Amino acid sequence: MSYLHYLSSKFNLSAKFILISKVFLQILLLLVFLAIGGMIKHVLNIPISAAVIGLMILLLSLLSGILKLDWIKTGADFILAELVLFFIPCFIGLIKYKDLFLTEGWQLLVAVFIGTVCVMVCTAYSVHFGFKLENKIKQRLSQHHQEKHKCL
Repeated sequence: MSYLHYLSSKFNLSAKFILISKVFLQILLLLVFLAIGGMIKHVLNIPISAAVIGLMILLLSLLSGILKLDWIKTGADFILAELVLFFIPCFIGLIKYKDLFLTEGWQLLVAVFIGTVCVMVCTAYSVHFGFKLENKIKQRLSQHHQEKHKCL
């Protein structure tokens, strides 16, 4: 039984309050990783975004087992569900600089198109090489197991 469920049974809290509390605490935990990334960026003076550094630390924490996925999943799902709200300032900027986009917008569209194609190609090759690496690892493991059984 989780701590929030224990509190709800002890103090007769509603399920909605528990969910809101869980989301809030999980988003707070994600913001801690952002803050850690910001501190590392400031101390090491590296040209990588604090958010990217924080996400790398978060990924390493998840892969190493220091952090459990359940500890952040509900908060991360909430952020992803509300992702559209984070793009509103971008659209406001488009409206503000409408004349610029009408005169030179084709350059932006070309850049976005080329960038999208590059990302798609890199993603495809990454997935392809990942599958090839996975197959090589499986083959080596099966060969290792076969050799082990031959020796016995």
